[in-house]
Amino acid sequence: METKKEVIRAEVLGFCMGVRAAMKKVDKAAAEAEKRDKVYTFGPLIHNSQVLDDLAFRGVGQIDDPEEIDEGTVVVRAHGIEKKIYNQLVDRGLNVIDGTCPRVLRSMKTVDKYSRKGWHVILFGDAEHGEIRALAGYADKVTIVENPAQAMNLEVPKQSMVIAQTTVSPTAYEEVCRILLAKNPDLHVIRSICPATQKRQQALRDLSVKVQAIVVIGGRHSSNTKRLFELAQSSGKPSWHIEVADELPEALSRYTRIGITAGASTPDWIIDEVENRIMEM
Repeated sequence: METKKEVIRAEVLGFCMGVRAAMKKVDKAAAEAEKRDKVYTFGPLIHNSQVLDDLAFRGVGQIDDPEEIDEGTVVVRAHGIEKKIYNQLVDRGLNVIDGTCPRVLRSMKTVDKYSRKGWHVILFGDAEHGEIRALAGYADKVTIVENPAQAMNLEVPKQSMVIAQTTVSPTAYEEVCRILLAKNPDLHVIRSICPATQKRQQALRDLSVKVQAIVVIGGRHSSNTKRLFELAQSSGKPSWHIEVADELPEALSRYTRIGITAGASTPDWIIDEVENRIMEM
C-alpha cells in the first residue's frame, strides 16, 4: 500500500509585517504613478530575487545612489537607509516613500538618540547587511560586531550601548551582550530583535519533531532565511535551502512527511508553488 505524502507548514512563515508593509507601499506607488513619474526602490526592497524580478517586470526600477535620478518616486527599502542618503533624496526634490520596517525604524531612532548624547554605539549583526549599514549611518562613534569572538577583542568605552540587527539569533546576541557586559557593567543593552524572527524560529523547532525532512524557502542573501536553514540542519533532519520550486532535490521524494518554512521575504505564491511541487514528487 502506497503511503500518502504529507506537507506540513510551519505555523509562522513567509512575509513578516515589515516586508508586507513595504510591498504594499511599492505596489500602491506603482499603481498610482503617472507615466512621467517613474518609481524606484533605493537598493533591493527585500532580499528575494523573484520579488525583485517581478517589480522590475512591472516597471519599478532600482537605484543605489541619489544622484542616479533627477525626478520620480523612491521607495526606501525595508532594511532602511543611512540618514545622509535619505536627506539627499529629499533635497533632490524626489518623492520619497519610507518603506523601512517599523522595528528597524525604531532601532534607527534609538541609535540616533544615543549618538546625539555622545554615546559609543555597538551594533551586532552582519556588517554588509542593509539594516546594519542604515543603523551605522545614524551614529557618530560606532563599532560593528559580527560574532562573540570579535566581542572578546573589543574595548567598551564607559558610555556605550549595544543594539542588534532585528533578524540575528537571540542566542548569539545574548552571548555577545554577556561578553560586553563583563567588560563594562554599565553598558546599555537594547532589545531589538524582532519577535517575528523568534516566532518563526520556534515554529521551525516545533515543526522539526513532526516531519522527516525540512525545506527552507527564501533568498540566498536573506539573513533570517539563512538562520532558519542553520536551525533546520541542527535538528538532525535532512534539510534543504531553496529559492524556488525548481530547486527541489530528487532526494526529497524518499520522504512522506515533509516540513516547509520560509524566510520573512518569501511571498505566498512561492510557498504555494513549492508545496504543490512536493506533492507531485
